[in-house]
Amino acid sequence: MANVVLDPVLKSSSGAMLLDNAGIRFLRERLLSLADVITPNLQEAEQLTGVPVRTLSEMRVAAHKLHRLGARNVVITGGNLDQPTDLLSVDGEEPQEFLGEHITTDSTHGTGCAFASAIACNLALGQPMAGSVRSAKEYVSQALRQAYRVGKGKGPINHLFRLDYQKRLRR
Repeated sequence: MANVVLDPVLKSSSGAMLLDNAGIRFLRERLLSLADVITPNLQEAEQLTGVPVRTLSEMRVAAHKLHRLGARNVVITGGNLDQPTDLLSVDGEEPQEFLGEHITTDSTHGTGCAFASAIACNLALGQPMAGSVRSAKEYVSQALRQAYRVGKGKGPINHLFRLDYQKRLRR
């Protein structure tokens, strides 16, 4: 299998744990090494490695530890940092930083899943890892910028923003 992207979602957006300790151990010991790239956020990287992950330097330490656990490529998403930054670590290479910006919206549901899926799609299209991460980050940023309010609580990002844009162009 090629282009396997694992987004280790350990907690729901409402705060409920989705994996018990045995599940997290299975993920760590058996699944990390099967994926081409894993995409934990800060809290997931911390839970998987057991080290604090609240700064860019701590993200580097966690990425190194995830490689030692068997992960080939690691993208730790740092959207909650003061300067939103994702870190791509390819085993044996210098990590790359992808700077972002804070986008003010209540429609943030699905950002991690969309990011991981976009990386998988870009890899399937033949983009290199760094290009896949950059394109995925741009996609999610646009989907956040063009999200609109749906219902109560955290709404979804706008996955169809390109269709909306095309529709506006035709008017």
